[in-house]
Amino acid sequence: MIGDGSVNSRDLRLAMLAAATAATAALSFVSCSETVAQDGRKLVVVGIDGMDPNLLREYMDAGRMPNFKALADAGTFVPLCTSNPPQSPVAWSNFITGMDPGGHGVFDFLHRDPQTYLPVSSSGAMEERRPFWDLLGETGVKCEVYRMPAAYPIQPSEQLTLSDMGTPDLQGGIDGMYVYYTTDVPDNFDKIHGGKWSKVRNLKGRVDATLFGPASPHASPPEGKNVVPQSECAFSVFIDPDQPIVEIEIADGESCLLEEGQWSEWLACSFELETFLPLYTESMNGMVKFYLQQVHPELRLYCSPVNIDPRNPCMSISTPDDAAVIDLAEAIGPFYTQGLAEETKALDEGTLDDREFISNCDDIHHERMKMLDYAVQRFDRGLLFFYFSTIDLRSHMMWRHIEPGHPARDEVLATKYSKSIEDSYVLMDQALGHLREKIGMETELVVLSDHGFSPFLRKVNLNNWLLQEGYLQVTAEAAASPRGVYSLAEKGGIDRATTRAYAVGFNGIYVNLKGREKEGSVVQGERLALLTEIRGKLLALVDPKTGAKVVRRVDLREEAYHGGQLEHAPDLVVGYDRGYGASDTAALGQVQPKDPIVEDNKLRWSGNHLMAPEVVPGVFLSSRKLSPTEPCLYDVTATLLDHFSVKPTADMRGKSLY
Repeated sequence: MIGDGSVNSRDLRLAMLAAATAATAALSFVSCSETVAQDGRKLVVVGIDGMDPNLLREYMDAGRMPNFKALADAGTFVPLCTSNPPQSPVAWSNFITGMDPGGHGVFDFLHRDPQTYLPVSSSGAMEERRPFWDLLGETGVKCEVYRMPAAYPIQPSEQLTLSDMGTPDLQGGIDGMYVYYTTDVPDNFDKIHGGKWSKVRNLKGRVDATLFGPASPHASPPEGKNVVPQSECAFSVFIDPDQPIVEIEIADGESCLLEEGQWSEWLACSFELETFLPLYTESMNGMVKFYLQQVHPELRLYCSPVNIDPRNPCMSISTPDDAAVIDLAEAIGPFYTQGLAEETKALDEGTLDDREFISNCDDIHHERMKMLDYAVQRFDRGLLFFYFSTIDLRSHMMWRHIEPGHPARDEVLATKYSKSIEDSYVLMDQALGHLREKIGMETELVVLSDHGFSPFLRKVNLNNWLLQEGYLQVTAEAAASPRGVYSLAEKGGIDRATTRAYAVGFNGIYVNLKGREKEGSVVQGERLALLTEIRGKLLALVDPKTGAKVVRRVDLREEAYHGGQLEHAPDLVVGYDRGYGASDTAALGQVQPKDPIVEDNKLRWSGNHLMAPEVVPGVFLSSRKLSPTEPCLYDVTATLLDHFSVKPTADMRGKSLY
């Protein structure tokens, strides 16, 4: 919740991103030397993050999505079982590998370090699990994979791939760090956590400011400080005295004219970082987009996170090498390289408003369509995968406008933006029509989403519940303190020596197990009885405000998962019922003893899918007539392999739908 002293969703994402900077690809190279000749078979797969089967059916029935309706009528349209839990990195990892989390090792956005109790990003957890495109490549099937989520850190491959979700900005953050330049104190000053406010001065129509890049890994903190400063790149803003227009010039770089209410094109920038050699520096190239919010009387200028410049990438985001992304940028121009680029943080914190956020989504979609045309133009055989993210991010931020009674609902805004989610579906329908025109109706097509959507009405402070039930203990010092927020990872708050269970991540509960956790208090022989007791009590948890059940299902990891990564899973997987989800403090492994267990979600982040899998299924559509029974994501993987007569590996879970 913003402004009440608790941790908000921006802090949560920053914690994730800081952890992700340390993740590196350590994947073994998959040889494709033994191949067989291609036979000309083709398959196009479109991944649409967050497309919901109920909304899709509603919009098709209303006549808003004729291309999806034609595909469904001529082929197949069924709900698609999502992952458990239904989180995007988990679900897309199921699809990439054909396994469940017990096989690929991604159990949540956030895992935990059992030695420090700190939340850590799950990015990179899929090391050494072969993706389906490499399995196809081993038999000579050409694959081109555009914007695959959960595929960063990038895996060595002979196939063309480009990463999306998990790809960081230049500072190493998965969710990116925007900057808000103003000549005054912005109204949302106290809410900015996922971005940075930079106050600037207007000196006779000129504003000099700084772009912020990564900190040098070889630099030392200034005297008296414990943090290495970020690298910087200067830029200037020249303000027209009469018109709402500015000119922006990046030092030794590019410039643009920008009108109020307009997004800039990408502007290249460069940062000098110290090296291990004295007196030598190394350049790191990036790029930014500006949005000019206001010129007079005060300048208000939004700047995107610094993206990796695909024209000169400083990190690997494509395979088989950097040439893939460079060629793409030369063909269509620079594009967002940061994963999930839609600026949800700036909307949640009030830096951008709903209209500006939608314009940001539209800008990203326009880029994505140019990329789709490039991909289709190259496509002559094998498999083409292409991913769209905007429905998911719009649904997260705009659900308050379509859900009567939502705690974050503003009736005036709801009237104005009640079609904002529907409009994103219509954009996808237009994209589908465009794609089918380009590839021809005879080319087989699959469309899938990783999960659906639900309102996020009430937040559950799961560690508060564990505290109330006696499974988690705070120290006497913490109990007497007015501070109110305590972490498992810090001393003087939660008593780890007597705590028996704790929550970290959006859906996970861990036993404080001896021999596994650094300060474990529960012996192995007591684990199952403890988990059974917690599960029974959670399933009986009732929301005191509504009288509704909060939790729909709770799974033991041994029941939910299969494979060699089972030991890294949470001990319990909590499946919330419709409308409920974990609070940010619970996901970060924190407890707030003075807060209620269940409270209203008043954030603009108002839609969610981190619930029981059956609450938020995805979609599966195929141009082929099929009769699947409750297909799952990993079944789609098996089907892609079957299309090219490639057998799933023994550790895969899926079965072909053919």
